[in-house]
Amino acid sequence: MDITKKQNEIEKTEYQDMAILDVQTYNFGDELSIFVENSEEKCWEISFQSCYKVSYETDANWRGIDNVRDMRGGQLGYYGQDITLHEYNEDDAFIQCKVDLSIMTLNIVCKNIFVREILLSEKSFL
Repeated sequence: MDITKKQNEIEKTEYQDMAILDVQTYNFGDELSIFVENSEEKCWEISFQSCYKVSYETDANWRGIDNVRDMRGGQLGYYGQDITLHEYNEDDAFIQCKVDLSIMTLNIVCKNIFVREILLSEKSFL
């Protein structure tokens, strides 16, 4: 996979400082998607597929509200800060992805990344 090309696709979403609507996993963790605000009708889905490793840290140790599901709007505080792709040194079939969503960071090792624009009506978020 051309890492530079994928990095450019991600950058074209202009995710920096945009609200993150949700992070969802599918198929027993094989796929992870980040949904980035785009307009009142659409959002970007950045999908990491064939995931080998996924780790993340949240703000659960210091936030005032116990459960994210109880938060709304401005309380959420998840905004795109940085998504950086690197070669995964242990196996060149994989890509290492470092993701900073302000109060959540992710480290993802996967084989494929897809970026697409979808209608908000196609998904359900908090």
